[in-house]
This record gives sequence, C-alpha cells and structure tokens, in this order.
Amino acid sequence: MDRRKFVKILGAAGVAGALPLKFNLFRPGKAFGAVTWVSSPALQKFVQALPGLGASGIPVAAPVPDPVFPNTDFYRITAGAYTQVLHPSLPAATHLFGYTDSTAVNFKHLGGLIIATRGRAVRARFTNTLPPTSIMPVDKSIPGAETGQAENRIATHLHGGLVPWISDGGPFDWFTPGGGGYAHGASFLNGPGSVFDNIPGMPMANGQADYYYPNALGASARLEWYHDHALGITRLNAYAGIASGYLIRDNVVAAMENNGTIPPLSRVIPLIFQDKIFLTGANPVAGGRGGAGDLWYPSVYDPAIWTYNPPAGAPPLPVPSAVPEFFGDTMLANGKVFPSVSVNRGTYRLIMLNACNARVLRLKLVFASGAGFPANTEPTTYNNPPAALPFVQIGAEGGFLPAPVTLTGTGSTTTLLLAPAERAELIVDFSKVPANSILLLYNDAPAPFPTADPRNDYYPGGPGVVNPAPGFGPNTRTIMQFNVSSTVLPALTRPLVLPALDPVSLLGKTPKRTRRLTLNEDFDQFGRLIQYLGTNVLDPSTGSFGRPYLEMPPTETPTNGDIEIWEIANLTGDTHPIHFHLVNVQIISRQPFDPGSYNGTPTYTGPARPPDPNERGWKETVRMNPSEVIRVIAKFDLPPGLPFTVATSTRFGPPPAGKKYNDFVWHCHILEHEEHDMMRPLVVISP
Repeated sequence: MDRRKFVKILGAAGVAGALPLKFNLFRPGKAFGAVTWVSSPALQKFVQALPGLGASGIPVAAPVPDPVFPNTDFYRITAGAYTQVLHPSLPAATHLFGYTDSTAVNFKHLGGLIIATRGRAVRARFTNTLPPTSIMPVDKSIPGAETGQAENRIATHLHGGLVPWISDGGPFDWFTPGGGGYAHGASFLNGPGSVFDNIPGMPMANGQADYYYPNALGASARLEWYHDHALGITRLNAYAGIASGYLIRDNVVAAMENNGTIPPLSRVIPLIFQDKIFLTGANPVAGGRGGAGDLWYPSVYDPAIWTYNPPAGAPPLPVPSAVPEFFGDTMLANGKVFPSVSVNRGTYRLIMLNACNARVLRLKLVFASGAGFPANTEPTTYNNPPAALPFVQIGAEGGFLPAPVTLTGTGSTTTLLLAPAERAELIVDFSKVPANSILLLYNDAPAPFPTADPRNDYYPGGPGVVNPAPGFGPNTRTIMQFNVSSTVLPALTRPLVLPALDPVSLLGKTPKRTRRLTLNEDFDQFGRLIQYLGTNVLDPSTGSFGRPYLEMPPTETPTNGDIEIWEIANLTGDTHPIHFHLVNVQIISRQPFDPGSYNGTPTYTGPARPPDPNERGWKETVRMNPSEVIRVIAKFDLPPGLPFTVATSTRFGPPPAGKKYNDFVWHCHILEHEEHDMMRPLVVISP
C-alpha cells in the first residue's frame, strides 16, 4: 500500500496508532463565538399533539385505478414549497419543501403518504413546482450542483422499493419544473414521450415524471419511504422536507391483526423522526439562507469544527460549502417539535423510521419525573435511565423478522439502534404501566456514531454547547412523550408467532461471486473531509481504496439473478448506514479487523460473529461499524412481468450485444456522506 497516503489518512503515527481518521483527529466543538453554527430557540416540549395520518396530520394521498396498466393504482403527487407552523413558539411559520396529493392540495410536513397493497402496483405522477431558488444553501463545488445547474431539481426515490431502474429515482433521474429552462438528467427516461406518457386525455408535460412500483417481488408488508435523490442536492432537499412514507399492506399482516396475534390497525402509531435547527431571526452565517422560524443548515466549512487538511496550493474553501455531517439540536416526530401522544393501557404497534440526515438514534421508553419540572418533561436521570418497559421488535426494513426480539434497553445488543433510513416495527405493552403515567422516548446515541463529539448532545446540564432549561429544547435526548390513560384495552388473544421469512432465506446458498469492498475517508481538493466507497484495489485517482461516484467504469456489476456475497471493510471511524437500491440483503456476519494493516486483505483480530437478533431479517440499510468487515448476501433480481419494456441505461456507454444496463446505486445514508462522495453505481446486467 502507498504508505504516504496511509499516513495522510490516519494522521500522526505513534499518538493514535493505525486507527481510522476520526479516531485520532479531534474535532473541537461548534464555534458559536464566530457565528458559524446556530442554535434553535428554547421551545417548550410536549405542548403539541403527535400528528397521526389524515388531513389534519400527515395527509394520505388518494389513488384512482390506473386507466392503462392493469391491477395498478394511479397517484398524482406535487412537489412544492409552502409554510407551516412546526411549534407555536417559533417566531414565524417555517418555509418548507414537500409533497402533496395533486388532486387535493394540502401541503403538510411529510404529507403525500402512500398506502399500497402487496400484489397491486402503484404508478405515481410527480409534478415539480419548486421555486427557482432553494431554501437551503447550495454548494456549487459538489458534483451535480455545479454553477448553472438548477437548484429546483427533484428525483423521487422509493427507498426500499424493488422497482425497474427507470423508476428508481436515482441521482441522474432529476428533472426541473416545466417552463423556460426546463432540463433533466442523463438517466431520465420517465417523462414526456416515455413509456409512461400513455394516459388518454392526460399527456405528460415538462416538469412531470411517472414512476412505476410493482409492490410484488419480495414486497411483504413493510414501511418504505420516498424522498428526493437529485444529484448534488439530496441532503438539502430531504432536509427541507421532500420525503414521505410508503406503507405496504398485505393479507398476512391483516390476518394477524384480525385474529389477535398483533395489535390491530387502530393501535398502530407510525413515527418518523428528524432532527432540525431553527432560526430565531435573520441567518447570521455567510452563504446561509432563511429567516425567523426557518430551518437552518450549515453553509460554512469551519476548520474549528471539522478536520481540515488542505493540500499545497488548495483553492479557498467555497461558501456555501458542503459539511461532513449535520446534527440538529431539536427533535421532531411526524413533523412536529417534541410532540405528545395519548395511549391506553394495552398493546400497540410502533412503526419507526429514522429520517435524520446523520443522527443515529438509540431508543428506549423511560419514566418522566415530575419533581420541579414543568409538565413532567424530564427523565428521572439523563445518565442512562432504566427502561420503563421493553420493546418487542417484530419487523425491520424488509418486513417481519424470523422471530420476535425483546429489547430491554439494558445492553448494546438489547437496546433499539436506528441509523438514518433504518426502520423498526415494535410491539409495546402499556397494560402494566400505572394509569396516568408519563413515558418519554429517550435517545442517547453518540453523534457522530460511535465516536461522539459531546457538543452534539443536548439536554439540561449536559455537555452540549447549549444547556436548555428543564422542559425546553434544544434537546436531543427526549424526542416525544407518551401519556398513559386509565382505560384498559383488550389483550391479544394469540401467542406472538411470526410468519416464515418472506422471501425465503439466502443464508447457506452458494454465491456466484464474492466481492471485496471498502468504506473510506480522505480529504478533497479543498482539504475538506470526504467519504468514499471503494474496492480492495487502490484507485489511482484518489491514491486510496476509495472511488468517486462519477468515476467509470462501474465496479459492482452483477447479472440479473446472481447471488453474491459482499465483504465490506470499514476503514473509517464512523458507523455508516449503507443502503442498497433494488435489493434487500441478509447479514451473514461481522468480524473485527486491523484497519492499519489493511492492504486489500484484512488482518482479522477476532472471530466472526452473527448479526444481532433484530438484524436477522431482510434489510436494505445496514449499519457498518468501524474496524469491522461485514458480510451480506443478496440476489440481484430485477422485477419480472412489467407491463412495459425497460430501456437500457446509456450512462456507461453501449452495453454488450444483446444486454441492458440497469442503473442503480449503493451508498451511505448519512446524506452528507452520500453526496461527498460515498456512493457508487450498482449496474445490473440483463438480457
């Protein structure tokens, strides 16, 4: 290996040894005195009700039968700008971007939620009405967002969807609103004149695109979500609000609800978590955008906050600039700041999604303490309070687990951990909780994970740069409140037995090949931290194992139907939630290794261990830990039986004779990592 490059990445040898970058380069706290980081105002916790599903909460989109494709629901969704009051004490309504049903425009944060049915397809027509200027600071040095590129591009990705590539909403699938200056990306094959422009009396116009979601192959009941994926501005569009849920229902889960195996639909509480920062007045930071009540997002790469290693002759840092990661100081659930929900004494299902840009959540329910605190808003202690009652996890991103997993909140593998984009379906039994109790959903995950900068941790008396008063934010430890009534609900009538893994397990299958891949961190041409995916072969363009997204040719090119094992070595100091488009995977094992001696082959420092019990189902977002090789297995099946022909991608040049390129990606779902530049093509070759 190139030792000069290795030393550059790892920092001073002899002090921290051969450890990944973030283990030995200290990142000091936020430089408030220099006004490079903003804090939210003191917002009182738990004065708002948790929004449910419906017109007054998270609006649900309504379909009609598709007039062209059989057995398909047709939705019309608009992406646009609006304002909404996210907390009554904010100085003004917050400017947001988001989705709404085009036929009954009702913009609300996280709105446009789609409820789909397994075995029945969805076709969604998205119309882009975003204004020309983003409400977020746009760094023109990031690939895809260069000077002259429109700031109001969108590309809709169904996260977790098993879909044809032209409906995947990949980074190059973007399109702008119609009108003057209309443009689209290199992979955009779903707009006017495409195979979808076929509804009688409803021709597609510039600024519109159709996406087709089969909801068939492997699509058991589960929570997916759809969000923006436009190249160069994904992190900004998603943070601005361009995201919503996509819930797949099926007969299996309906039967379990009806026969008393799991809590019925009336006792399901969907929970989508985000962390934000709000402005109290004009944005004080160079290159920043927004005013009183608006979302704040960093616009300056500050060497006092993040590691900075400019090469000789490096250009000055751009303003606005991309940053290594973003951690908000104020928690939202279902689009509201620190909400509260009432439950009765009985069992409920909580379906959770971590929709934060970068913050990992480590969750448990704890009792609130009333002594001296307004409205009983604090836990008994902020230092690892005991769990009030366990979670029983029954599902993850790919549907049901093989068996229920009880999470007591007492240890590293028995506490619920959700990285960005991970989901969990849980059963919680409030029946033995004393009437009129108050429980808090508590989070104490380090940020970054797992090597914390304590200044990203907000709670009264904590180490964060702002110490809020009890009962108020900023606070990232207490997300929301559960008020338990005295009403007793009927108990479940059947033992909790989950159906067989669907689809069947791949564990033990013989793979077509095993790929050896890497997660990497380096510095870009400005000296900023940058993350890469890579192979186990040094890349001359970076001098490391990491490879930029736009570097060609693609290196991950399975053939349709292939079973592959991917062995991925994490050479960084972060846990990365790696998301696979098209496929769900199963974790085979995790094994510690020495990153300092990595030369393309890992030197293992311990035995392989199996995945945690709640990782043993199907997943498409997988936490990959520092100094660990993780092995996953997947079958790269394209959706069969589509009612149209899928064209080849031409982004990689002409495919071999008689073949097609199906253009997907795999990437880190820390959105700041994904865009700078931790993403690579995943090209499935098919006839």
